[in-house]
Amino acid sequence: MIIKKAELFLLDMPLKFTFKTSQTRLNCRETIILKITDEFGNTGYGEVVAFSDPFYTSETLADAKHLLLETYLPRLLQEETVHPFDIHAWLDRAYPMTGAGVENALLDVYARRQHIPVMAAVFLEETNTQIEAGMVLGDLDSAGLLKQIEQYLQEGYVRFKIKIKPQDGFAKLNMIRTAYPYLELLADANRSFRSEHIPELMRIDGLGLLCLEEPLAEAELTDYQKLQAEMQTPVCLDESILSVADLEKAIELKACRALNIKTGRVGGLFYVRQMIELCRKHHIYYWIGSMVESGISKILHVHLASLKDTYIPGDLSPSQRYFPQDIIRPEVTVQNGRIEVPRGPGLGIAVDENVLADYTVEHHIFA
Repeated sequence: MIIKKAELFLLDMPLKFTFKTSQTRLNCRETIILKITDEFGNTGYGEVVAFSDPFYTSETLADAKHLLLETYLPRLLQEETVHPFDIHAWLDRAYPMTGAGVENALLDVYARRQHIPVMAAVFLEETNTQIEAGMVLGDLDSAGLLKQIEQYLQEGYVRFKIKIKPQDGFAKLNMIRTAYPYLELLADANRSFRSEHIPELMRIDGLGLLCLEEPLAEAELTDYQKLQAEMQTPVCLDESILSVADLEKAIELKACRALNIKTGRVGGLFYVRQMIELCRKHHIYYWIGSMVESGISKILHVHLASLKDTYIPGDLSPSQRYFPQDIIRPEVTVQNGRIEVPRGPGLGIAVDENVLADYTVEHHIFA
């Protein structure tokens, strides 16, 4: 596969609401979209899902842009790529989101060349044609949470993730559990609980959650080892697991019983596949997360969530929830709580070049 053109689009996508967690507030989403064109005119897209500020991981959008413009994109045009995974021999593992964006764009091209879905280029197994959608609710007040849960239940959603913080996390979750005793419920603390808050975590442990995601601030895996030993609720790791080696260590320590997999965070589907194999071997629940991201990255996670042994519905909701317009066609939609998995080649979607242009604040071309 010979790459004839590589393009970088820096986008500024306004959000329809302020998305709040214990760590940040977002009113717009800056992101990088990559477009790769091969020698036959096939195109593929990937997204670099790093944030402008390093609140989630240390990698930032500025880091990614510099690396792409100075190193990665020029190199793609200099050598033939046999398989997209070949690039992991020279990618810098210190910037997993940047590498994942490049890999994902190459995989899209590679699968389109072969007229197969992107999952068929990575996993040799049967997948589902639909997935259940999960809803993530930010750090809202109690009345707002109950109102939104009721609304989304009416739309067919069955699983809810609540963003929590130490000050009122238990109170909100207990209120929800009292109102909806059988609701499929989990919580994400985004590393906001410290050692003095352990009693609060133990109270949360009694609420029958599907899992508790990344509760501890600045935690080592040994801290999660101690917490998981005390809790019945599966501890779910997210940003603590950036590599296969991290996951292997967590499994060795019994530091978690669940893993949230996000392609960008771990460096691409090359590593996602290895992590899923480890989870299957060691009986760790895995499921597919999502970020505040455009449809390019979200639809890739829809494909990934179609694997038949995922633990729970992923953090995947419709494009229209976040953006006035998404850049893909068709957009991600939810009907009766379910999302159709695209069946066409590659990602199975098209990019709306007009909307892409409207959001673009910088455009760089290598040819």
